[in-house]
Amino acid sequence: MNKKSKSNITVAMAIILIYLAVQFLPVILTVFVPIADRVALSMNLTLLCSFLGAAIMLLLNHLRTWTPANSITNRPSSSISTVLAYGVVGFIGALIVQIIALNVEVLLFQAPATSENTEVLLDLTNQYPFFIFNIIVFAPVMEEFVFRKAIVTSLVDSTGMVGAATISSLIFAFAHADGHLLIYGALGLWFSFLYNKTKNIATPMIAHGLMNAMSAYPILLHLLSH
Repeated sequence: MNKKSKSNITVAMAIILIYLAVQFLPVILTVFVPIADRVALSMNLTLLCSFLGAAIMLLLNHLRTWTPANSITNRPSSSISTVLAYGVVGFIGALIVQIIALNVEVLLFQAPATSENTEVLLDLTNQYPFFIFNIIVFAPVMEEFVFRKAIVTSLVDSTGMVGAATISSLIFAFAHADGHLLIYGALGLWFSFLYNKTKNIATPMIAHGLMNAMSAYPILLHLLSH
């Protein structure tokens, strides 16, 4: 490997760095910008950064050869119809996975039946309706690029698919940090399966987005009726 290739940042690493910037930049700007309504500022900045982050990730994925190249990215993607079908079936499977994992958490670990993160996000979306786009579009796009495509494809050739999916899912679960590690971990494994099955990151994005839309359905219905 020559010096030039060593210094080049991979597409996977670029996407992870973009994701981190999206998470932290709104917080930093909210602290230093003198404004009375910091909650509104934070929501608007988060929405803007999430939109830009998702858009840049999509462009990077489309315009640049994916690096590191590996046993997943080097194989052809499934057809569009297969991706769409697996996306919808994957959504149904994600609901089943979530229900099973939740019941295990409640029965064995006395975990709360609701997600604090989800409740907070839905409450904020009631106050700031446009944030619904972050929940059902921008977040699923970015999270699938980061936790499935970037992390899984960076690890798969050294750890195998099972190892890469497990590590990615654990990081995915801890990143949500609301105590429901089993649920997020199980969902991470399921989304990794969908990605590996079709070799197309759009598949878990569709399943993830539909699952989030289901969680936000009452708010979405309210917005569409006005």
